[in-house]
Amino acid sequence: MKRFLFLLIGLIVILAACSQSEAVDTTKLHTYTKYELPLQEKVVIGEGEHEIVFVFDYSCPWCKKWMEELLPEIEERWLETGEATFKGQPLVLLNEQSQLLANVDYNVERLIPDRYYEVQRAIGLDSGSDGFGTEAYVRELASEFNLNADELLENHVDIGIQNSRLFTRDFGVAYVPTVYVDGIQLVDAFSLEEMEQVMDGTIKAGDQVELPEN
Repeated sequence: MKRFLFLLIGLIVILAACSQSEAVDTTKLHTYTKYELPLQEKVVIGEGEHEIVFVFDYSCPWCKKWMEELLPEIEERWLETGEATFKGQPLVLLNEQSQLLANVDYNVERLIPDRYYEVQRAIGLDSGSDGFGTEAYVRELASEFNLNADELLENHVDIGIQNSRLFTRDFGVAYVPTVYVDGIQLVDAFSLEEMEQVMDGTIKAGDQVELPEN
C-alpha cells in the first residue's frame, strides 16, 4: 500500500511539473510561407535569378530607413552582380499622405516606367520632410524631375487601396516594411542574412523558426 502511495505521489509530481512546463512555454514559431505575388506586370530592376520584393508605405519611417540602409546593400550585393531583381510596392496603410503618394507612384510607373525607381526612391527618402505627401510636394517633385504635375496627380487612388487590401488579406502583410525573397515572406525585413538564406536554399517554404521575444 505504501509503495502504491509513493508511485501515485510521484506520478502527480511529474504531471504537475509537465503542466507547469507547458504553462510557461511561450515559444512562438514562424512558418515560412511562399506567396504567388500579383506583381508580374510590375516594373523591375535587375535581371537576376532571384526576386526581392519590398512592400512599404511612403509615410512609414522604418520604410525610409530600409531604403536608406538596405537598398544600397541589395543593389551592390545582388542587383549589380546579376543575382537578383527588385520590385517596390507601396501600400496605403497609415494616412492620407500615403494614399496620395501611392497614387503618384502608380502614375509614375504607368507614364514613365524607365524613371520609376528613381522617383520612388526620391519620394521614399523625402519621407517626413516639411509638406511631405501634399499636392504642393508633388508639384515640387514634378518640377524637380521635369514631369507633368497634373499627370502625376491624376486620380487612381482606388488602386492603392485595393493593393493594400489585397496584400493584408492574401499575402501576409501585417506591418511595413515587409520583404519577400522568391515569394517567401521574411521574418525580419532588415536581415540581409535571411535574404541570402532564402536565395541559397538554406530557408525554404514550410521551414519553421523560433520568433525572437519582444
